[in-house]
Amino acid sequence: MDNKSVLISGAGIAGTTLAYWLKKFGFAPTIVEQAPKLREGGYAIDFWGAGFDVAEKMGIVPDLPQADVGISEVSFVDANNKRKGGMNYIQLKEMMKGRALTLLRSDLAKVIYHHLEKDIEVIFNEDITNLEQSENAVIVTFRNGTSRHFDLVVGADGLHSNVRSLVFGKELQFENYYGYYTASFTVETGVSAGTSFLTYNVPGKQAAVYSLNEQKAATFFIFSSPEKLSYDYPDIEKQKAILSNQFKDAGWKCAELLSKMDAAPDFYFDVVSQIRMKNWSKGRISLVGDACDCPSLLSGQGSTLAMVGAYILAGELNEANGNYN
Repeated sequence: MDNKSVLISGAGIAGTTLAYWLKKFGFAPTIVEQAPKLREGGYAIDFWGAGFDVAEKMGIVPDLPQADVGISEVSFVDANNKRKGGMNYIQLKEMMKGRALTLLRSDLAKVIYHHLEKDIEVIFNEDITNLEQSENAVIVTFRNGTSRHFDLVVGADGLHSNVRSLVFGKELQFENYYGYYTASFTVETGVSAGTSFLTYNVPGKQAAVYSLNEQKAATFFIFSSPEKLSYDYPDIEKQKAILSNQFKDAGWKCAELLSKMDAAPDFYFDVVSQIRMKNWSKGRISLVGDACDCPSLLSGQGSTLAMVGAYILAGELNEANGNYN
């Protein structure tokens, strides 16, 4: 097989799925992840359809139900927390004949990660600073100053892909802004939603909370903004200030949830955008998942498509015997 060594940037759903299949097909994948360990928290996703099919092929489905959040209903409530309507999730899952789960994104990635073969190299707390293609390899320079040669490199590093920026250029040329920002974080005891996904809506804003277990609940916020906001993406304190300003006077449980925000270990805040690209590869370097075909959070299909895209990419490389052209 040609081009066996493959560096994958990102240990999320797309990256771990790609590593699983590349190894299965005889390649030698290496994962590099910017975070010091597997990421925690994140918002809940509906996992079904083609992504579930890929999970079955990987043999990970038996491990997924224990990570299911166990939501029985999406309940729409007013400012006094009185139920005004809802959607029965149990019946919905029964219609899907058990092939539907509600999982935290991080929990799905964790299950996939633990099914990787033990000899797959995973490098945490590191990222790529330069990529240089030669006739026979990609010379990768890491933040720690070292360089290594790989046959292929795949950016599976999400909406704000570092690999995409290094190889294809600035994010703005590929981003289609949808006019929303979203946030989520977990809170400790004191906020209970039972088995419901409680959601409260006012014009231009939605806040929600759902229990993960008896000790912990997760939040979800989304708000509209006609124009993109100006702030440094890594500035978490600025992100928290923006979220607080949007929801502090919105009513319902918003003020209570925001008061627990600073203690959250997994605060997440980001723009709701879609990445659109004419080409997903350049020479020996390719992209997969949200890095190149992000359907946006609003679709509810990002994780599913990430798994499918990784499965197809690995399969095509296998069919081509490693020939990327």
